[in-house]
Amino acid sequence: MFEAIRRLSCVLAAIDRVLLTALIAAITLLVLANVAARGIGFTIAWADELAVYAMIMAGFVGASLMLRLRTAPSVTLLHEILPERVVRILRVLIALTAIVFAGLLLWMCWLWFDPAGLAAAGFDIRRFEGTTFNFIYTETTPVMGLPASWFFLIMPWFALTALIHAMTNLAEDAGMIAPPPEAPGADANGEGAA
Repeated sequence: MFEAIRRLSCVLAAIDRVLLTALIAAITLLVLANVAARGIGFTIAWADELAVYAMIMAGFVGASLMLRLRTAPSVTLLHEILPERVVRILRVLIALTAIVFAGLLLWMCWLWFDPAGLAAAGFDIRRFEGTTFNFIYTETTPVMGLPASWFFLIMPWFALTALIHAMTNLAEDAGMIAPPPEAPGADANGEGAA
């Protein structure tokens, strides 16, 4: 079972890499296009807004990927002074904390998007809003006028991928599955290079 979770984590990490690359490229192109447009006297307002949304989404995608790759900034002082057995327990506690956080966030996203309530309303948005006072599906972005829920979908994606990655990290840290070969630039604790 844990190997299946790790395989799923690898697939999600690959998707995250592609998505993160696309988002960073989009941010770069949108900002450069708007700089060029301003140079000739006009502003592309939607490009600014889309760049902001892309940056927010890139932050969530990158955070999930960093969790799996164990490259997030961390304080390793305790890892350096405590015995290996205690460090292993700390890593398990960190993975458990990440699982609880991601699980709670996924549950909150379920409540926020309320797919069960939407289905109960027959997928009639107005009826759904009238019974739940949840306006997530009709809120629009200020400039582009696109459904904001399209951009909000990054939250359940982040919660799901972080949960899978944290479960994989826990399985590796608890010795249920062998950790992957050491990544280039990783130190003895498995943390990324500074």
